[in-house]
Amino acid sequence: MYKKLEIWKESIDILKDIYNLADNLPKSEEYNLKSQLKRAMVSVPLNIAEGKCRSSAKDFSHFLNIAAASLDEVDVILTICEELKFLENLNKIHERNKVLTKRINSLRNKLMENADE
Repeated sequence: MYKKLEIWKESIDILKDIYNLADNLPKSEEYNLKSQLKRAMVSVPLNIAEGKCRSSAKDFSHFLNIAAASLDEVDVILTICEELKFLENLNKIHERNKVLTKRINSLRNKLMENADE
């Protein structure tokens, strides 16, 4: 079950933080950066859950790859927000994203190693 996965739990924790950060964006970004940031972050736990429910390690690995890519998208959007001076002091969230991406990729690699055996 996906709810037992530590990477899923961590993605939900980060999602909560991202939603709080997104609420600090200017009203003019309601349908641009704010919306894109939230959609990209929601994609992470959704893809972890969907992949976990698939029948093969290869399928799960594919969805983990999408989750990691979505996390990279979140990181880029946060960088854009920093560059535009909409948000600041995001080092902690960038680091959390980096750690979660490494964990997702580690699980993906293990799945693929086991699939090859």
